[in-house]
Amino acid sequence: MTLPDPRLYPRVNPQNPVIRQLMSLMTERDAAQVAVKRQGLRQLIAELLGARDHYGLNGAITQVPSQEAWFELWQCIRDEVEQSTSAKYAVPFAIPLVLVAGFKGETSLPSEIDGAAALSILREHGVVAADADVFLSGALLAPDLVAAINPAQIAEWRETISEASRFPIDSAGSAIAIKDEVVALRYLVGVAIQQQNAAPAIKLGGQVGAWGMPLAQLISDTLKTNGVTLFPIPRPPMSWLAAQDAGRVTQLETRLQVMTSNALRSIRTKGRTPVVTVAAHENAEIRITFSTTEDPERWEGYVWPLAANDQVAYIEQYVAELMRECRVDSVKMIGNVQPVLDTDGLPLFITAHNLGQAIDATIQ
Repeated sequence: MTLPDPRLYPRVNPQNPVIRQLMSLMTERDAAQVAVKRQGLRQLIAELLGARDHYGLNGAITQVPSQEAWFELWQCIRDEVEQSTSAKYAVPFAIPLVLVAGFKGETSLPSEIDGAAALSILREHGVVAADADVFLSGALLAPDLVAAINPAQIAEWRETISEASRFPIDSAGSAIAIKDEVVALRYLVGVAIQQQNAAPAIKLGGQVGAWGMPLAQLISDTLKTNGVTLFPIPRPPMSWLAAQDAGRVTQLETRLQVMTSNALRSIRTKGRTPVVTVAAHENAEIRITFSTTEDPERWEGYVWPLAANDQVAYIEQYVAELMRECRVDSVKMIGNVQPVLDTDGLPLFITAHNLGQAIDATIQ
């Protein structure tokens, strides 16, 4: 059974020029006109960026009438922010780092690594060109600090930073608080100076290559703290906007992996049969519940809050594959959108023992 998408989208607002142009593009079938209208959309975005009209740009983003339209608009924003026709331009980038840490009690990890050493690893493995002008900060930035840099600022950096050493980010890193177990997200940020029509100064995206292990080891050695078990998961360098989406998804996937391992171990050591239930809820959340057929009182729940770029079909497939790897035979996908709260006013999680009500609602 396929999970529904619980998100509600607004009606088309023809008064918003960006939305009007976007919908004209989305409904166009002639290939030549599609290119013309996409360029027209990019021009509107460029004007908003140039005027630093964050309100106007955010207004358009929040008024998209479908996820398909959101992806089209977001790609045009990224293209306008990240592409340049200048002979030389800057490429601001970020490296998402997911840190899985455990400690008996409460402690914290340092907020900085050796940025120069990390950059050397990337050069050694060809991620950064040997002679490229690139700067990488060692500060471990929290997601909110990275998100605070708006698209207009990134576009301005692209055209105004001429030397990597003049990258204006000087924020201190954010310490990682640990209480028993945590899956934290941090970013290493930097900038590369790119010559037009030259080989890439830095390779963005793709898969983690041979550089991943030494970078993870550098992070482990630098953040080593007595009594803490630490497993760093670096992702490839990405453009500033793309890195935020990728980092968030990697953190959510890793949190789910950790919780799945813990929940199934607890269930199976008691000799019980796990039942995993996945449901979409009216507040734009996917809730995953670990329960058993034997005990109606004990269960654990996981929440995946849906962001604009999240695809419900991908989450469903990811959960199904993860449970298959963990040899869970009973995985239930609920085919209708569920309420946020139960009859007692508490967050509703579908378990093996209230599953029938949700399925009955689907049939009706």
